[in-house]
Amino acid sequence: MATKTILVKLKKPTKKKHKQFIYEQTEFSDCVNHCVERLQNGEKISSKNVPFNLKSAIRNEAIRRAKKAISDYKKGRATTIPVFKKSLGVKINNQNWNSIEKNGRWYIAFTSNMGKKALPVVETKDVQTFFPFLTQKRKGFRGTMELLRKGKHWYVVIPIQISSELDFGKKHKRIFENMKRRKYTSIGVDLGLRHIAVVSEPLSGKRQFFSGKEVGYMRRHFRSIRRSLGKAKALRVIKRIGRKERQWMKDYNRKLAKGIVDFALQFDNPIIKTEALDDIRKTCRSIK
Repeated sequence: MATKTILVKLKKPTKKKHKQFIYEQTEFSDCVNHCVERLQNGEKISSKNVPFNLKSAIRNEAIRRAKKAISDYKKGRATTIPVFKKSLGVKINNQNWNSIEKNGRWYIAFTSNMGKKALPVVETKDVQTFFPFLTQKRKGFRGTMELLRKGKHWYVVIPIQISSELDFGKKHKRIFENMKRRKYTSIGVDLGLRHIAVVSEPLSGKRQFFSGKEVGYMRRHFRSIRRSLGKAKALRVIKRIGRKERQWMKDYNRKLAKGIVDFALQFDNPIIKTEALDDIRKTCRSIK
């Protein structure tokens, strides 16, 4: 999964919205600096005990930004913990913004102190290409957006999660034309449960097995923790455990993908082919 970032200009916000955005931008930077100071003092903070006039989702983003600044300093990625300026962009998570199409034009809707408002954008090639994938129903493609100002103009910085180009353009046609001209080596990937992936090259007979035992163990481990927390009605902790499980699985999938690619690179002009996975949840049986 790759991330593509696009810069989109808002189309002439009203004076009222302009003043409101400046106010919220100032509040956000002050909130981040406030959170940095309290976190350095060892306090545990949440959106409930951060006294700034911002939506709770945006206060949470301020806390995350403050935690990242401290983490970067402790891990040596930054020489100091910065004092954030009033020009700091306002972060808005993927649940609180989306694209909207009205009468053939594209708008960006996001949460602010004025509520969730839809604002028209300057339509560029990026807007026409990617906005259809950023609607309310397609949360999986959206990342955390940033609202920022350059002079009198307002922009949104939008990260988009993509696995490949969203439109089948000249790049793809050129790749397939080249594939037709030369021989390539087929690498088959068979997905399962006991062995989460089996990679093979049929002509040489070479195979590599990726065991599913570790995944099965971690799934059972997190399920057991959630069950005990459910009895204690610790809902917040259950959500946190769910995030940990997703992060672990995401890291495991990256390592698995790298292992498959490393196997394929042993051969000349490899092309990886996977099985069809339609209705896999209905057609496969789970292991104990």
